[in-house]
Amino acid sequence: MKIFLFMPLLLSCAFTYCQSVPSTDTLPPRHSGNLLAFPFIVRSLETDWGFGGITAHFFKAEKHDTTIRTSDVNLLALYTLKKQLIIVLSSTIFFPREDRIGRFQASYSYYPDKCWGLGDHTSFDAGEPFTQKQFFINPQFLQRVHRKLYVGITYEFQHSDKISYITGGVFDKENIAGRYGGNTSGAGPIISWDTRNNAYSPDHGIFAEMQFVLFDPHLGSNFKFRVFNADLRKFFPLDKRSVLGVQGIAGLTWGNTPFRKLEELGGSDMMRGYYGGRFTDKCLMAYQAEYRRLLFWRIGMVAFAALGEVSGTPSGFGLDGFHYSYGGGARFMLSKDEKLNLRIDYGIARHSNAFNVQLREAF
Repeated sequence: MKIFLFMPLLLSCAFTYCQSVPSTDTLPPRHSGNLLAFPFIVRSLETDWGFGGITAHFFKAEKHDTTIRTSDVNLLALYTLKKQLIIVLSSTIFFPREDRIGRFQASYSYYPDKCWGLGDHTSFDAGEPFTQKQFFINPQFLQRVHRKLYVGITYEFQHSDKISYITGGVFDKENIAGRYGGNTSGAGPIISWDTRNNAYSPDHGIFAEMQFVLFDPHLGSNFKFRVFNADLRKFFPLDKRSVLGVQGIAGLTWGNTPFRKLEELGGSDMMRGYYGGRFTDKCLMAYQAEYRRLLFWRIGMVAFAALGEVSGTPSGFGLDGFHYSYGGGARFMLSKDEKLNLRIDYGIARHSNAFNVQLREAF
């Protein structure tokens, strides 16, 4: 991959647009927010070369309250040489005093992809191409109940067109639910504990969150199933310039779970180096650790390692099923005030490796 050839252009564009914010690295009280916008060029296992743009607005819900974290609204569009189209609108809003938190994500994608079938031991050579269009929307609302403890509700709706795949291939052989398309619609509770000092690149604190979502025909879903997700993160400050972050995630589904709601191992955030969705099944657990260090000016580096596994049932996990990946990367701090980083990672895994370029940290 030749992505480093394009990084000077990408970083130059990002930094140029950042100059529209105040020259200091803090927001004066009279300013309600910052606007960041730049084009980008990326390459990954899933997308090949990709071209797009992102616009992000950062603001304080109460501009005179310096104790609340920064809210954001982001719009991203990406088109790739694999003829993939992705459009994402997302937002996280911290209301005054952070008594309430609102989250929102909506996306549309036309996405030629690969499927290796279900399970933790699928053959590297078994990947089959498929294509699917889908629309996704997920609003969430959380209310503080005690100190940093929040409870809330999440709603998910996803419309997926019929998957275009090889007839008689892995989708038919394994009778994978959802290959003919349909709607999933579900709602459920969230419980969250969040003591991180920064939402984008924390150097201390804990984030722990659990979600349980019921998808049911009474809510407009064509599939009846349940999903439980847990995400635990801890950040240890090592000195003024470095931090160690650790994360563990778990995902469990029960019922007639369609293909696009199964748990997936791989991608740009967890198990970097593996193709996104390289291992897919109803249950997942994965762990990673990352060392982050600011080197000089706005430049930083990271080193990371991860373990993960998927299974058809919770009882199917075993020590012999773990996959691993490791790697390192560079960071360019787009905003010192918000600690918002542009990251480029190189992950190494069995049979594959990959560059990933993203806005914000992996966790």
